[in-house]
Amino acid sequence: MLPINVDFLGLHFRGYEGHWAFATLVLGFFYQRAKSLRAGYSNDWFVSAYTFAILTGFVCARLFHFMFWDTTNFLANPLIVFRPGGGFAILGGTIGTGFGGWLYCKRTGANFYHWCESLMTPICLCLALGRISCFLNGDAYGLPSTLPWAVSFSEKSLDWMAEWNGLHHLYANSDQPLAVISSIFQQYVPLSALPLPQSLQHLQAEGVHSVADLARFYPPNALLSQSELAAKGLVPFPTVYPRVHPAQLYELGIMLVAYFFIMYAEKQEWARQRSFFLFWICYGLNRFFIEMVRGDRNVAFASLTYAQVISILLVISGAGAFYYLTRKWKQTGLPEPVLK
Repeated sequence: MLPINVDFLGLHFRGYEGHWAFATLVLGFFYQRAKSLRAGYSNDWFVSAYTFAILTGFVCARLFHFMFWDTTNFLANPLIVFRPGGGFAILGGTIGTGFGGWLYCKRTGANFYHWCESLMTPICLCLALGRISCFLNGDAYGLPSTLPWAVSFSEKSLDWMAEWNGLHHLYANSDQPLAVISSIFQQYVPLSALPLPQSLQHLQAEGVHSVADLARFYPPNALLSQSELAAKGLVPFPTVYPRVHPAQLYELGIMLVAYFFIMYAEKQEWARQRSFFLFWICYGLNRFFIEMVRGDRNVAFASLTYAQVISILLVISGAGAFYYLTRKWKQTGLPEPVLK
């Protein structure tokens, strides 16, 4: 796994996002196992249920990634889901894991709602810590920002670079490169606000003071050769990337709040055996608002992203199920645990 460099609050961090993601998965296993055994479930049953739920989550994470974030390739060849490469959608993985857990409980006769009381806080914690993996990898990044805590990712952050290389490619191969700079690139970053790279500050004497003044220049990782660039009147210059919202860290904070809230709610009579739906509501709200500052937005319709549409459904269904079960169990009482 490539080491990832991130500049944050003047500090330079390096990490291994794949290793972090694996460590988070291991933490989730032992945390959920401890709570499940304490609740009375057998180790063998838990391991089987956990494995089935995680595998279902992985499949759904792949499906969601290609269905909503790589739709063209998915429709052309649905089997692309099973090929190496591509990514995983955490939203899809979360939904898939919940569905897999419910399916396994249904198959074995266990009380899914009761078992979820052992699962929701660990899942919240793992989702929170998992966003550190995204932060190290440079994916799920935010919109450009001038706030003091805005971050910049290095060229080793592959997902981050894929976005900017695409824009640079448009610029280099356009018949009107200056129009591309003004109409596309400035949607992501106010070029007039970006100072010159230090290596080009000697150009200030010629009236060049910001990146906006460098519209006739082009980044060094252009796909065109030097002669092709020269023929277009373009000159290589050090690539400047914008500082953006650390959306991954925002989500880390929100999910930690959800973690402590659900931990509190699990001890309350009004939330017993309903923590699954509280989690659904919290996660849906989290993802809906995080999408407002995400830089890799994939709009579905009416300026809402696919993730926001799905999040609205999660909140509505979670709140509806919570209300329905609360009214039902007031009359019938809570269902028995049915430990396995």
